[in-house]
Amino acid sequence: MIKKILLLVLFVMPMTVLSQKVSDITLSDVRMVKSPESRVAVLELYTSEGCSSCPPADHFLSELKKAGISSKQLIPMAFHVTYWDYIGWSDRFAKKQFDQRQRDAAYKKRSKSVYTPQFRLSGDDYRSYASFSKDVNRLVEQAATIDLELSLRVLSDQSGKENLSVSLKSNNYQSDVKDLGYYFAVVENNLLSDVEAGENDGEQLHHDYVVRELLGPYSQSGSDQQYKTEKTINLHSEWQKNNLSIVAFVENLRTGEILQAVRMKY
Repeated sequence: MIKKILLLVLFVMPMTVLSQKVSDITLSDVRMVKSPESRVAVLELYTSEGCSSCPPADHFLSELKKAGISSKQLIPMAFHVTYWDYIGWSDRFAKKQFDQRQRDAAYKKRSKSVYTPQFRLSGDDYRSYASFSKDVNRLVEQAATIDLELSLRVLSDQSGKENLSVSLKSNNYQSDVKDLGYYFAVVENNLLSDVEAGENDGEQLHHDYVVRELLGPYSQSGSDQQYKTEKTINLHSEWQKNNLSIVAFVENLRTGEILQAVRMKY
């Protein structure tokens, strides 16, 4: 049924980078992207290479990439979990941090269980695949109550090692949510694994929108209508820079609802 979902065909605005030398560090010019006036839908997938029913869900995310969807309307992210590793295959993309995020989301929604593959659409458990396009459009038609501005600068030393300086500004003047949590996620496309054990033994699995690093939540409480945070992300050598994106999103810490998100390609 997943393969029959109607996909949105949208556009993405390209960004460029110019570099200059400062002392022994090369600093790229700051690139910036703002969230749209409408709400951006966020599709989370909780998946595992050790789960035999997960590859179709992974394939669904890859089909979204092929459809050229715009991050102004929908941002997918795949969180690989560790709790199927015991079957015999350790998922190299999985982190216990992602297990905990899934459990926390279940707790906030008063659910007693977690499972894979699980989709969450802007924080809610999602299983209505046949109406996916309609459900995404329903979210996108809502006016944003929080505005996000994501900025990125690449830092390079003389050895060629690169790190990312990311900053996020938020205006919350139209939101009545008091407990907000902000996150940065490093997301990578075009990943392959040759599985040699477990339920998917012998399969080559293709993954897109894989969360490689998740930073947060950085909390904001009270009546402040503006928030700003800046972090440095260490780039791992195995990450393919041309396939990386940085996602920033904000959620209601009490309910898990994702209120707004923004994405920038590396």
